[in-house]
Amino acid sequence: MNISKIKIIVSYLLVFIVIFLTHIDTTYGRADKIEVAYTDWFPYTYKQNEEPRGFEIEIVKAVMKNMGITPQFVKYPWRRCLINLEEGTSDAVVSLLKTGEREKYTIFPDTYISLSKTMLFTKVDKNILFNGSYEALKGYSIGVIAGFTYGEAFDKADYLKKDYAQTPEMLIEKLINDRHDLAAENQVVIIGYAAKMGFKDKIKFLEPPIHTQKLYVGFSKIKGLQKLSDDFSKALEVFKESEEYRKILEKYGINPLDMTEQKFIKKLDITEQKTYK
Repeated sequence: MNISKIKIIVSYLLVFIVIFLTHIDTTYGRADKIEVAYTDWFPYTYKQNEEPRGFEIEIVKAVMKNMGITPQFVKYPWRRCLINLEEGTSDAVVSLLKTGEREKYTIFPDTYISLSKTMLFTKVDKNILFNGSYEALKGYSIGVIAGFTYGEAFDKADYLKKDYAQTPEMLIEKLINDRHDLAAENQVVIIGYAAKMGFKDKIKFLEPPIHTQKLYVGFSKIKGLQKLSDDFSKALEVFKESEEYRKILEKYGINPLDMTEQKFIKKLDITEQKTYK
């Protein structure tokens, strides 16, 4: 084989390698470039001693490790997490509810990462009743976290007086200080924060739940991460059958059965009957 033919073959090989590496970089992402955004939402996701913590953080880390990816978790305010996902500044966001608006800029995996039960809560000395109808709450100030969704019915109830806070701690503090009458948030989150703040015995939850929904790891649509989302979905589905998955949940005081599809369907049926009748 003469030198000219060798040069041609080498040239083709170099072109192939460049195309292959470009394909990997744009379709799957390089391991050191996967930024996963999260916000403080104890015990799902939070930061402690400058390290990302939470059972969802640990699940994502374990699943991506099995995929050969090392994610970089970066904490932002919730609104910034959504903006980063839409603009492609971050590759993924943890603890994302699926909505029509978010689907415009987010790729949602088929497999959800956890479940969320949102409930109204108030001070124990408040005589506020809730039977599932938001109409009965017209005269009250209701604390919510800016940028969060609380289910379509609640989000569209613009006749309600909603008082915005940035964090669950602020939500609890405003309630305790009578700056709003009641508030809405994930039950597990509020129990955890109220215990840390010394207010656990000063609040009570109102039945029924206003929102029971699946949470996802959302991937940036503008960055074309469909393959990463699909692979993550499959790996997460397998991981949920592992002992490691169960140990992560139990470490945070969560019953693994509360995160199963069957348990979720039963809870959702009851919630819908009471809330949206």
